[in-house]
Amino acid sequence: MDKRDVLTKAIVGAMIKKGYLDIRSMHRNAVNAGGKNKELLHKILEKNKDTEYGRKYHFADIRNIGDYRRMVPITDYHDYEDYIERMIYKGEENLITSMPVIGYAQSSGTVGGRKYVPLTQPQINVYTKHTVTRMMACADKYSRKHFGKSIKPGRGLYTNHAIYDYLPNGVLSSNVADVAARQLGFLYPYILSNPYKRLFTQYEAEFRYVNTRFALQDRDTMYVFSVFLKMFTDLMLYLKKHWETIVDDIEKGTVSDIANATPEIKEMLLAKIKPDPERAAELRREFEKGFDETIIPRIWPNMSAICGIGTSTFEQFYKLSKSMTGDIPYDFSIYGASEGLFAAVDELNSPKQLMLVESCFYEFIPVDDESKILCIDELEVGKEYEIVVTTQSGLYRYKCGDVIKVVDYLHECPYIQFAYRKGQLLNLAGEKTTEEHMQAAVDKIAAEAGCRILNWTVDSIIDAQPCHYLLMLENEDGLDLRQYTDFADAVLRDINVRYEHFNDRGVLGKVQIVNLEPGTNAEWIRLKEESGTSVSQIKPVRILDTDDKKEFFSARIIND
Repeated sequence: MDKRDVLTKAIVGAMIKKGYLDIRSMHRNAVNAGGKNKELLHKILEKNKDTEYGRKYHFADIRNIGDYRRMVPITDYHDYEDYIERMIYKGEENLITSMPVIGYAQSSGTVGGRKYVPLTQPQINVYTKHTVTRMMACADKYSRKHFGKSIKPGRGLYTNHAIYDYLPNGVLSSNVADVAARQLGFLYPYILSNPYKRLFTQYEAEFRYVNTRFALQDRDTMYVFSVFLKMFTDLMLYLKKHWETIVDDIEKGTVSDIANATPEIKEMLLAKIKPDPERAAELRREFEKGFDETIIPRIWPNMSAICGIGTSTFEQFYKLSKSMTGDIPYDFSIYGASEGLFAAVDELNSPKQLMLVESCFYEFIPVDDESKILCIDELEVGKEYEIVVTTQSGLYRYKCGDVIKVVDYLHECPYIQFAYRKGQLLNLAGEKTTEEHMQAAVDKIAAEAGCRILNWTVDSIIDAQPCHYLLMLENEDGLDLRQYTDFADAVLRDINVRYEHFNDRGVLGKVQIVNLEPGTNAEWIRLKEESGTSVSQIKPVRILDTDDKKEFFSARIIND
């Protein structure tokens, strides 16, 4: 066992122990969750009472929840734009938070507009506490329960690439997971198969090559960590296409052209690589058997957990990944947004997530009665609520647009599942493409083509590299609108910065257009009416989310 392996065993072992402590902390916070959450609110208000925002809304005079709701308005991003622009472009401080901003989570508005959500250290600490160590402890707990032994400490495969974007004030702007993960860089060589204290950007090298190349050479790879399971399925489809080249590189100790590495990065890679014909032969035997549900346990017999968001809009990627992972358990990870981390899983293979009392102060608006505003311990199992958060990074009574469903309770703390995002239609890559985004693209296509588009429907093509959306257009003139594919893609890039971001990085492919027979949606509605569905319940089909919809609409594509 070399020095790196010794350190991996020690560090991962310590992280597993810390993960158990973090889960116990989650469970302790579930007792009197309402009281503890209100205590957090008072700490946030006290800490920020002398900020410009705090003075404006008299934080110093707030004594209880009633005062808070009466004196501080419910907000959205537009209420903070001026403050954040002053922070980024003028370097002003103490505007909405008294704490240093260590990064900005990049997100997108409704139609157009880039959002920069400030992140402070306490908010980042919640992410680091409830991601990798929690997952490792859950995996160990699962192994003890089902196999009677602890997991074997090993390194993991991280499926994402790094982003190094800096704003005019010199502060990092990326996704929140990347900002949080960056603080663990000193541990990367011991907890990730990639042996560097940094991750590569897509411009330095093909990150899927780099990440799979090192993970494949390590037979004891213990876990896969994705932000979304979509990234894992992307990586596996990439591996299915390129495994022969990668295995040849492992055998010879070379770096092939598919790595797309700059000369400097290629030199870095070669410095860490040695020929490994024995491991290459083992991998070649297993890959030649095919990519069935046993492929992951065959190439990585120590694989203990697949971690990533795979519920709600990402469930299709869970199903696809499951076809390659067999009985390996899944950690459905965390639930949060750019604005904060709200809940986390406390056991493997469970889709329910326990709300994190110490992360944000929460308020909830019942979907069926928007006149009410409730606290964390006042919710009902089975009901849906729009979530409103006060964060430790300077957002107060902030509506992030998410709707959650309460599925259970632990003491006074709810287990939840993300239900949907208001106005959201599609989310293949985490880019949050809304119905408003897609409708804007359709409207501009109609104007450009000089026709009337009767209806539109979208299918998600996930078994292609890269995955992409199929936009099905139905126009009364029977025009061929496929020529507007590039135009539609340009519109979506312009109005949704995250679509552009994932598009540029090859994670999300260009939207493709096909034509539907005129009358397709009308025929669907007619058939639903004949089957007894109430007319009031029949809505235009915007997304093909069931097999019967896919079969019906796909059969009516006309492109010849």
